[in-house]
Amino acid sequence: MAAPPLARLGMSTSRFLRDHWQKRPLLVRGALPSFRDPLSAEELAGLACEDGVESRIVTRTRTRYDVRYGPHEEQTFLSLPEARWTLLVQEVNRHVPGAADLLDAFSFIPNVRVDDVMVSYAAPGGGVGPHIDSYDVFLVQGQGRRRWRYGATAAGDVALVEGAPLRILRRFSPDHDEILEAGDMLYLPPGVAHEGTADTACLTYSVGFRAPNLAEMYMDLSDALCDLPAGAALYRDPQLAPQHNPGLVSPAARARVRSMIRGLALSDAEIDRWYARFATRLKPGHEIPRPARAPSWRAILRRLERGEVVVRSEEGRFAYLDEPRIYLYVGGEELPCHRAALPLIELVCSARRLGAADLLRASRAVAARELLVRLFTLGALSFVR
Repeated sequence: MAAPPLARLGMSTSRFLRDHWQKRPLLVRGALPSFRDPLSAEELAGLACEDGVESRIVTRTRTRYDVRYGPHEEQTFLSLPEARWTLLVQEVNRHVPGAADLLDAFSFIPNVRVDDVMVSYAAPGGGVGPHIDSYDVFLVQGQGRRRWRYGATAAGDVALVEGAPLRILRRFSPDHDEILEAGDMLYLPPGVAHEGTADTACLTYSVGFRAPNLAEMYMDLSDALCDLPAGAALYRDPQLAPQHNPGLVSPAARARVRSMIRGLALSDAEIDRWYARFATRLKPGHEIPRPARAPSWRAILRRLERGEVVVRSEEGRFAYLDEPRIYLYVGGEELPCHRAALPLIELVCSARRLGAADLLRASRAVAARELLVRLFTLGALSFVR
């Protein structure tokens, strides 16, 4: 992708993050002028027929919406009407390299915030109704035209239509009404009400960035704490005194429990490492496919010297910590690393496609070569087929 999506506005990423990120929408005409659809509507439909691919078909009439969840049968698409339906397929970046490459246009946002690239095909009049999302999304228009109506700020009225199969807003009063054409982009922060309706048959790419809620983080942290060795944090009361009523939760017991709970406050470094594992973890049911045979450094070197391109797995996020020790995180797995491997770590975390020359430069140290072999062995990196 030649230019960042904000270049057409002459806007820096710093200004965008300051003025718009999680604050207010931004429409960019011609944001990605060289963008070409990485798949056709027919290929998207084929993907929706596969096991393990999350998809929905939403049909609408004047009075109701209907939703069918995948995997779908090919016959289903032949029976759909000519208008007023939408196919939505999640995590297309896992299956279509060109869709994954779209994420590189937004590399100014941390990897741990990446959710997925959802692709929707809509027949004329197709849409999923007015709604709000709990995540940041960049809506990149592919072929065709889609009409977007949206608010200027987060919605105050979030009441939903009762009994609907989708979370459709009961009342919707948009501030903007725009038609997006190929290469246009609309950014919407969480909570902004919006509705997309196909003006013509069209493909739209929703590049989503999700933040975990506090409940998710508490649950995951509690699971991590459950892995502490048995007896590491037992309730102890060696100075127990007799009390008049055994049903009373005494001040001493309350103080002891408060102290135990507060004592679970891990060190900053421990919390950082837990968060990096949590934020890069795989979604339920996902795993990084490993190669049948672990490659050697010599085998990897031969292919790099031939100029072959390497790609990252889309099954897990890549991130690293550099304080005070260095850890690389891939799909929730923590890899302790030597500081000499830092150039390689920075490289593999920065892009999805990695050139042979760049990898050779970053792998001069023995520690970097060992890490590179491990990443290939894990299936986190692979050569382009």
